[in-house]
Amino acid sequence: MNTKRILGLLAVSTLALTACGNDDTADVEETAEDVAQETEDAVEETGDSAMDVINDIDSDLDYTSSVGLEIIGGTWSQDGYIFTPTDGEATVNGKASPEDGVENVYAFVIEDGVVFEKPELTENEFTFTVSETDTEQKFQIGVSDEDLWEVGDEADPEELVRYEDIIIESSQAE
Repeated sequence: MNTKRILGLLAVSTLALTACGNDDTADVEETAEDVAQETEDAVEETGDSAMDVINDIDSDLDYTSSVGLEIIGGTWSQDGYIFTPTDGEATVNGKASPEDGVENVYAFVIEDGVVFEKPELTENEFTFTVSETDTEQKFQIGVSDEDLWEVGDEADPEELVRYEDIIIESSQAE
């Protein structure tokens, strides 16, 4: 991780601690001094001014992906979107939102690090249907502006432009 990002994260953490009403102001003051020293070190290391470092942090925060992803249906949780099968099947619908200039969008369903399916996109929408099993199933469904893998290939969802975790519950698991 580069110095600029570390400084940005440290600065945000310091502000968050301060905003939370931390009664131990000595820790906050010490952290603020650390941030100031690290900013000064970064300025000396890169030759950039303090404002250049801050502007670079701001530009990192403005990043948008080339393809957006929306999962339709299910219930959102911190672990992922949860779908409950109906009549033995669960259907996940998704919509990709490419930026202007993105010509092709590809969707991937990954299970245990392997491409399980490549749903076809129609007008940037796709559907993935899976049969219910006797245990909970976990998938990552994601999109990319590159055709990264074929079904059966090993895959890392972190290489996708966007992905979401999908959990298919099982009514038989009890």
